[in-house]
Amino acid sequence: MRLPVQVLIFLFASLVLLSVTAEYVPSAGGDQLGNTESDHSHNAGTTRGTASPKEHHHSHHVVSHGDRRARHKHHNHHTHHKHQRHHKHQGGTHSGPTPARSPDATNQGGTVPTCGVQPKKDNGTTPAGDQKHCEPAGGMATQYWDCCKVAGAWPGHKSVNGTAYSCAKDGVTQLEDPQVTSGCQGGTAFACNNHQPFISATNPNLAYAVGARPSQLGVDSFMGACYSIQFKELPGKTLVFQVINTGRYPTDKQIDIQVPGGGVGELNTCPAQWGSPPDGWGRRYGGILMKAQCEQLPPELQPGCHWRYDWLAPPDHPDGINPTIASMCRVKCPTILTYLTGTTRFDEASFPDPPY
Repeated sequence: MRLPVQVLIFLFASLVLLSVTAEYVPSAGGDQLGNTESDHSHNAGTTRGTASPKEHHHSHHVVSHGDRRARHKHHNHHTHHKHQRHHKHQGGTHSGPTPARSPDATNQGGTVPTCGVQPKKDNGTTPAGDQKHCEPAGGMATQYWDCCKVAGAWPGHKSVNGTAYSCAKDGVTQLEDPQVTSGCQGGTAFACNNHQPFISATNPNLAYAVGARPSQLGVDSFMGACYSIQFKELPGKTLVFQVINTGRYPTDKQIDIQVPGGGVGELNTCPAQWGSPPDGWGRRYGGILMKAQCEQLPPELQPGCHWRYDWLAPPDHPDGINPTIASMCRVKCPTILTYLTGTTRFDEASFPDPPY
């Protein structure tokens, strides 16, 4: 039996349609192009890899504020001027210090640097330095003022452009010759008065200071370097700290801030420079006990002594403490410090600007 032409055409078209429909089978978990879920995960992983780095978190270590013996112990290990003699022996052929740049009263840094991610600018209270430039937290900030020539004032440090200044007996006249013997060794080189801490003229929560780090870290790794430091007991405050001294300490997390009235430690030339009592002002290890005793110091050193109680001491411990380091990140040294110390490091360009 012969079918009509119209029927044959209809049957042929139906077969073609069924064949095309059977060729498309969606992949499990995919889309109309056959992309699977694992394909999407791979592409999303590339996007995640370009995200901002994870924020760096610092540990916190609580110490007893009332234990004055801890301060004694730290200062009992403070023997940085033994290292000075070593530097003098090694560096006899080096030239004198490079003159410091002229100060710029308006230049105390630049943009606020960060630890990992960019925070909002908040007047110097943000931890400075990116993740790879931050030090372990939890150490203490002890204080000293022994009137001696600092270790950074001796020649022989390979990491710095110019030695730090030492001063004549008046604490004002800067000595250009780095070979002048320290007053702690019977010589005529002493600590400079303007190396005492001070508060920023534009930000009361920001202060500047110099001091020492432990020699066991390697002196050339930190001499002349600056750090943005925050303390557990002083929320909202930031200290920009330049290292111009060194010594042996019981822990490599410690810093020792050069503060008048902070205790003279093992070596002491304050009687020779200022006519102080044999053990300096107050206790030999720990210094004076309260702000009123700052009046025992020469008028030239009293501003730094007052800073110890007005800025560094928390309200609940007005007699002063060794605050705990909550964050400590390497930054460029601000001109306001390098003008006073006379020294900078060759690697300064590698680090973020300091807070201001």
